[in-house]
Amino acid sequence: MIRHLVAFRFRDEVGEEERQATIDELNGFPSHYPAMQRWALGPNISKRDDTFSHAFVVEFANEEELLAYLASERHEQFVRERFAPRIAARGIVSFEVPDGSGKEPSPG
Repeated sequence: MIRHLVAFRFRDEVGEEERQATIDELNGFPSHYPAMQRWALGPNISKRDDTFSHAFVVEFANEEELLAYLASERHEQFVRERFAPRIAARGIVSFEVPDGSGKEPSPG
């Protein structure tokens, strides 16, 4: 299982309507990409770090499915035309969840 996380912050000049349109479009991604599992997106509520205003996380069964999503024309066009122009900063992390369960190991 591959977990893909994107944290981002909107540009200051991006208005609320454009921000919501971006979030709405992101939330529609799972309906276009059946390989996406456990999609979640929300505002950053951390009291410790406000570098990013929002984040989303999604899982794919394997790296091939993640790479197919990333290379898809719909994804590339969204990033190029709507996401990148509205985003001041982003961080992207993809990692393998060893047992595919999404659960953390029990202590001790």
